[in-house]
Order: sequence, then C-alpha cells, then structure tokens
Amino acid sequence: MQKATAQQLKEHNQQLVLKAIYTGQANSRAAIAEETGLTRPTISQIVGELLEAGLVQEEGQGESRGGKPPTLLSFVDDAYQIIGLHLGGDRTFGAVINLRGRILTHTARLTDRTDVESALAGLDLILDSLRAQVTRPLLGIGVSVPGLVDPRNGVVRYTAYLNWRNVPLRQRLAARCDDIPIYLDNDTNLAALGERVFGAGDGIDNMVIVMVGTAGIGAGIVVNGEIYHGAGGGAGEIGHMPVADSDVPCVCGHRGCLEAVSSGWALVRQAREAAAAHPDSALNALALDDITLEDVRQAVEAGDPTAVALAQEAGYYLGLVVAILASTMNPQRVVIGGSVSELGDPLFDSLRRTFGEHTLTILAQETEILPASLGTDVNILGAAAQVLKGELGVV
Repeated sequence: MQKATAQQLKEHNQQLVLKAIYTGQANSRAAIAEETGLTRPTISQIVGELLEAGLVQEEGQGESRGGKPPTLLSFVDDAYQIIGLHLGGDRTFGAVINLRGRILTHTARLTDRTDVESALAGLDLILDSLRAQVTRPLLGIGVSVPGLVDPRNGVVRYTAYLNWRNVPLRQRLAARCDDIPIYLDNDTNLAALGERVFGAGDGIDNMVIVMVGTAGIGAGIVVNGEIYHGAGGGAGEIGHMPVADSDVPCVCGHRGCLEAVSSGWALVRQAREAAAAHPDSALNALALDDITLEDVRQAVEAGDPTAVALAQEAGYYLGLVVAILASTMNPQRVVIGGSVSELGDPLFDSLRRTFGEHTLTILAQETEILPASLGTDVNILGAAAQVLKGELGVV
C-alpha cells in the first residue's frame, strides 16, 4: 500500500475542514476539531488558508460554553463559479452556477448532430458565451454527455444520439480553456449526483436515480457517496432489460425492452394506437400523428381513462425494474426523473405498488421512491456537483 505524501495528507485535512463548514456540520474551530478529530493547530492553519483563499469567512461570535466565545465560520457560496454543460441529443444546455448550486445565468441552443465537429462547435459557442458572463474565479467546467463515458480519461466512448465513438472531449475543450479543470461523465450518472447534492437525494450516500425520458431510460447509481460506473462505464444501462412479452421492437433491435414499453417514445406510440382504438378518449380529439408526450401528460392530468391506463402500465414495468435494482443494490432512496415522471400519481402509484409486490417486504419498507426535484436543470447541476467534488471535496 502506497504511503500518502505530506501534500496529499494536507489536501485531505483541508477537505475535511472545508466539508465540515460547507455541510454545516461545524461552524467554529472548536466544533471542527470535534467533528474531524484534527488538532487545534492544524485546524487553525487550515482555516487561515481558507480565509485567505476567500472560501470561508468569519461571522462574529457564537454563544460561550464556559470560556471564550467561539468565532463563527461560514462557507462563501460565491467565492468561485462553475460552468455546467449538458450536451443533449436535441438541445445543448449551459449555465454559470455558484458553489451552492444556484444557477446565475442559463443558455441553450439546438444540437447540430450532423457530425462530431458540428456538435462541438455549438458546445464551443455556449462555453464561450458563458465564460464571458463569469463574474468570479472559475473553479472548473463540468460536462454531461449521453452514452458511455470514460470520466477518468475524458473520453466519450459511444453515444447513439450523437453517433460519437471515442471522442476525446476533455482534450478538445482543454485546448480552448487554458488550465481550467474539466470534468465529464454520463448524463444519468450526473443526474444522480445532482439530485444527491442539490435535490431529492438530500445527501443520501446509497441511492439510484432512474431517468425516464423521451429518448430512453437509464439509471445513475450512487454507492457510498460515489458514482458507480462499472467496468467499462456501462453501469445503469437498464433501458434494454427485457421486461415485457412484446412484439414491439426496441431501438436496440431486441424486443420487450423497458424502453419499448415505458420510455417517452414508447408512450407516444401507445397513445396514438390507443386513441385510434378508443374514440371516447380525449386523445382521439387530436391528430393521431401529432400526439406528443405532453398531450399524454395533459390527458392524464384531466383524468382521461385511456391516458391514465397508459401511465399505469408504464409504471408497472418501471416498478419491475426498480424492484430488481432495490434487490441488487439495496439503496436508501430511488429517485424517478425525466419527462415521463411528469405523468404523476397514476405512474408513481402503479410503480410503487408493483415494486412492493416484487420486493422483499423489509427492503420495500426501507426504500423510498420519490420524484426528482431538479427538473431539466438536473444534468448541468450534476456537472457542477462533479466539479465541486473533484476540486473541493465538499460533496
């Protein structure tokens, strides 16, 4: 086992102190010593360095517990800023974000999927625009990308939406970003990290997020506070698990996949078929070829029986897969996000019921299933959280 160097030990101790202040576990030097187990001289030195760096500030004195009143410390949320980017199949999003996940400025543009260079040119335009709007020192840039990603080497191994293979994205961005740290990962992994740090995950160290979107379905897995990538970055590719006895082909070429019965594109197909078969449905009043997932959501919200049944069926199949995830990973919390999650109670009630019927009772009782809370900003916030984790170690 390799021995830690003095510099590594110093950085580790600094992260312990900064995390204690960032998370609110401690707000004075004495409290930090109690929380971390570090010596008072070590803490005094580290706090001094953090004050000088502008990451921490003193805020007067707290109540005395028999001696000198402690000097209170707080984290400076706007000491640095982060750029978060999400390269989606249809649109590319970007934002300048502070150290607490507050979005300061936001932008988006259509993704040009003609070829790799066209898509990257659009990403460059957004990045240049956001860098011009940064008003504090830039801590780093985080990038969310669909598909198989090698975050260690900064390579997008494969993404079907963009038809990319082995694109060295970090190297490409670094060429125009000086020495700014750049992080990237799969979009669903970063959705999990974003919800854990800023949303429905609420600091939960073992959780799964299932993103059920228009294009597909994937899971982001957090184990002991760390994203689980698997051997080749493919952990969480649950969209192609066989769950249904169906003749409908999936985009992968197989049949009966979860995506073929519960994704946004599957629900739109089902809604068009159901509208044609049920003249009394509100969906039938629409031009069948023009029905969208938003139309389905509105019909569900209005209580249309045909649309509600579709949402319940999608929830049933999702519940089967969530039961497998819970039995395999034993997470504390499962968060459901993506556009399909907006179908609301009929989807979630069916999902939870199916989950309970296909999971050991004790596991079902110990696993919370909640809707995601960050909406369409989940990926760029997850990208920011990855920078926070890598640069400051506070999450």
